[in-house]
Amino acid sequence: MMFDVLAQKLHPTPQTAISTPQAAVLILISQGESPSILYTKRAMHLRNHPGEVCFPGGMWEPGDRDLSVTALRETCEEIGLPASEARLLGSLPQFHTRAGTPVTPFIASFDHSFPLRPSDAELDSIFMVPLADFRRGIQVRVDRFERHGRVFEAPAYHYQGYEIWGFTAVVTAQLLHLLASIDS
Repeated sequence: MMFDVLAQKLHPTPQTAISTPQAAVLILISQGESPSILYTKRAMHLRNHPGEVCFPGGMWEPGDRDLSVTALRETCEEIGLPASEARLLGSLPQFHTRAGTPVTPFIASFDHSFPLRPSDAELDSIFMVPLADFRRGIQVRVDRFERHGRVFEAPAYHYQGYEIWGFTAVVTAQLLHLLASIDS
């Protein structure tokens, strides 16, 4: 099964103490006939990143044992998926946003039939992109940006009116690369 092989290729779930401000996101892949990656669109009334597509997640809080707890807690708050409904598979390497915040992306699978509900306080919508659509080619461009004198490239994807770009697209591309290595 794809999820078992993916779990073997991911980093084990880090369970280390947090000493600096950090964040975590949860990349959810639906189980079923057409595995898909779940995304959210942030509410337009938010002060930071209004209307942007992202993964569920957020900043670590002192009550969180580790960053995996942060990712699961934030996911439940944002889309109503309890931790008991997500099978945590592992994590990708920690990334830094353009603002410099370290973010650990965790990968989990979930039952696509579970009823999700976007938090009105945080989200405009929840949507899923089938892995098959990424393979068919929904990348529309490569964005280039500079940080601390280095130039970075990030893909940008369009799907049914949604634009996936920046940090979210970079993490998506890394996951897709990993999944492609399983298929080959």
